[in-house]
Amino acid sequence: MSRYLEMRRATLPTAVAELAEQLAEAGYKVTGPRLAVLQAASAHRGAFSVQELEQWLVARNESPGIASIFRTVRLLCDLQLLQRIHGLEECHRYSLGTGHSHHLVCTVCGAMERFDNCGVQSLVQQLEQRTGFQISAHLVELFGLCPRCRATAG
Repeated sequence: MSRYLEMRRATLPTAVAELAEQLAEAGYKVTGPRLAVLQAASAHRGAFSVQELEQWLVARNESPGIASIFRTVRLLCDLQLLQRIHGLEECHRYSLGTGHSHHLVCTVCGAMERFDNCGVQSLVQQLEQRTGFQISAHLVELFGLCPRCRATAG
């Protein structure tokens, strides 16, 4: 564990400390700006934008600046500690989480739910055989109304 993280561990929420440990285990320094972004991301329920992270940090006088936030978000995505979510109007939103998953996104309130098995693996294999492509990744984002928004619209 990094010395910087060790000194601050007692003041961090458990989820933030665990994410910071994963960052350190991947060989990256745990810095103040990175911890700030981890805290902001873990404070958000569901999906969030970089701008929402910045607003959260600015409100607490903890913002390392938008460039640092973007760099940290990119790094966390590369390490798969954050997942990038593509939207209909806003292309990039993010969600804490590791591994391969997909998302249902409410087009009214932005609520998000993850699901793991998207059912396209057989399609991927057929496309590889038919086209000769070696497919390394895919995205599935589904958009509609969550139960709460359906109830209020009805």
